Amino acid sequence: METYGLKAGEYDALLAAQGGGCAICRGVRRYRLAVDHNHRTGLVRGLLCNMCNSRLLTAARDKPEVLRSAADYLDAPPARKHIGDRYYQKEQA
Repeated sequence: METYGLKAGEYDALLAAQGGGCAICRGVRRYRLAVDHNHRTGLVRGLLCNMCNSRLLTAARDKPEVLRSAADYLDAPPARKHIGDRYYQKEQA
């Protein structure tokens, strides 16, 4: 696994500092977490699970404002403001 310049013991120290899990979702995984880094600058940011590293940050294009906007969206969905609480229920076949 790529270490992105982490020295011996730094991975384990970082993992412990993160509470033993992913820095974003906090999930503890059985597999070794990915060393997340900024692809433009190379700055190591932390350890992430595969889902957060390859899907969440990739979808956000490494832009914090996209993730903040997503959190705002989940906290206050625009549909709730404009049409009230509407719940989708699958029709029974």
